Amino acid sequence: MIDKVVTAVVGELNRFLQSKHNILEEKVIISHLVNADGSMAVQEADKIVMTIINIEAERNKSSTATYQPNKRGNFTKVTPPVEVNIYMLFSAYFTNENYLEGLKFVSSVIAFFQSRQGVFNEQNTPALSGSLSRLVAEMVSPDFRDISNVWNGVGAKYLPSVLYRFKTIPIEHKKPEPEIPSIRKI
Repeated sequence: MIDKVVTAVVGELNRFLQSKHNILEEKVIISHLVNADGSMAVQEADKIVMTIINIEAERNKSSTATYQPNKRGNFTKVTPPVEVNIYMLFSAYFTNENYLEGLKFVSSVIAFFQSRQGVFNEQNTPALSGSLSRLVAEMVSPDFRDISNVWNGVGAKYLPSVLYRFKTIPIEHKKPEPEIPSIRKI
């Protein structure tokens, strides 16, 4: 499910940037900034790089299984999905000569989320159709220490960037559960 959300959001963002800046290329790519061996993962400059920097459990949702009646009058165990929030970092990976251009595109990323009021649904993001009815994105503003920790964790030098938290994404594996007969007599 996370892959579908990331692909849908980046696809919509690329369409927005193409329209806003009258360009044909896709400016946003999905990638690490740095490979595990320390080398740069992105080979092409002048891009906005989207990287997932954290996946956290949504604490306000219950994960306790319940029993629901089925059509035959018995009960079936229903385990709710795990709800997660993901943190997407959008970084301007631009050459020194195009630094200001990178800042322009970071501003456009912010404008994209502002134009949707942070809401993604089946109407404004068709790629989510059938997967997720609603997704909310909110900008996160970490303090300087947290920013330093993020970039140390990513393994790269600081780049102009903006961070968004997407909440809540359900993840589940539906498997057939045995039926539990209802008690008819005592």
